[in-house]
Amino acid sequence: MTEQATWTMEQTATGSKTKQVVFIGVLTLFTITAAALLYTNEPEFILDRFVGLTELEYTYFDSILYVSYLIAGILTATLSDRIAKRQIFIAVGSAGSAVFYWLMTTTLVYPVLLAFRFGQGWFTVMAWQSLMTLVLDYSEFGERGKHMGIFGVFLALAMGIGPMLGGFMAAVGIFMPYYAASALSSIVFLLALIGVHDSEIIKTRPSLAQSLSITKNNPKLVVPGIFNFIDRLHMGFILTALPLFLLQVLDLSESLRGMALGLFAVPFIVLQYPMGRLSDKYGRYRQLILGSLAYGVILMMLGYVGSFGFSSLLVILLLLGLFSGVTAPPSMALVGDCVRREDSAMAMGFFNFLGNLGFIMGPVVLGVLLLYADFVIAFVVAGLLELISLAVNVAIIKGKFKESIR
Repeated sequence: MTEQATWTMEQTATGSKTKQVVFIGVLTLFTITAAALLYTNEPEFILDRFVGLTELEYTYFDSILYVSYLIAGILTATLSDRIAKRQIFIAVGSAGSAVFYWLMTTTLVYPVLLAFRFGQGWFTVMAWQSLMTLVLDYSEFGERGKHMGIFGVFLALAMGIGPMLGGFMAAVGIFMPYYAASALSSIVFLLALIGVHDSEIIKTRPSLAQSLSITKNNPKLVVPGIFNFIDRLHMGFILTALPLFLLQVLDLSESLRGMALGLFAVPFIVLQYPMGRLSDKYGRYRQLILGSLAYGVILMMLGYVGSFGFSSLLVILLLLGLFSGVTAPPSMALVGDCVRREDSAMAMGFFNFLGNLGFIMGPVVLGVLLLYADFVIAFVVAGLLELISLAVNVAIIKGKFKESIR
């Protein structure tokens, strides 16, 4: 075979993989948009329907979601590696999500609502974690950042348009975001059956014991895991705190609350692809450290600056989105750098396990802080947690793994 023919085949394969990654990104867009539609009108959906709940009990709605993420994420990863399949988890996850989004509109008993929320989260994480893993399946070392950047664009776009659309829908009817989420999940189910193909690279079927020993065999996974833990903690914290802050402090409508959450995602969307490519070229750590440092400092200012008005709050949210966009693609790509491709599902499962643990803690940290302090103090504490976790990760990188920061 000539060199030209070999180059042509490699380019064709690369183009085919990129198209599949884009298709996976579209399914992720629908999946995460469905979940994000619900955040804007949570105060009305919960507090107005279940009178007498405390602010701590209010946070259970999101905390139980993240508990389901935690459990379902690790089980999905283990089974996915065991049978070397992703499509079935995407299809089943999206179908189950569609059912539970609808069920949440049918009850006026809060514990039952929490049970339905748990079910929705279980199936949602089954779908989106499998989509994320499939991106790694299709990625070689030199293109992981690029592919995760493409994936991140769709993920961030969903996080941006979901709350905005949810705000407008909630103004029409309190259940409209939930009906729309069910419809979007149904579309993902159909598209997954038609267009998702498992990577031919993933042939091995490791045992359960091998899957669960992923961090023992690949200790460097702890670094992206810690970054993801604290990032998701803040995501859970912000997604629960911000609608409440916008209602109680600034007295904003559902549509303006949705706009605020959407604008938070704008720079995050724009930076996904270029930051992914940049991490492929210059390394992961420098971006992660600089981005996390700036994010922590700015997050500490959100409660104080945001209390001056909506425009001041939007400036802080845009800056947070900017530095969040700097860190997301390299942290996801770093997972693939640490393991063999056949272990990618379990590696991503561990990554998301710590992330989901952070998700659980975010609303709980908020609820506890609001029992004793106001929003200003709550956001200061959240920012300090970012800086402390960053210091721990830098110590691990330079101490345990003796690596330079690049």
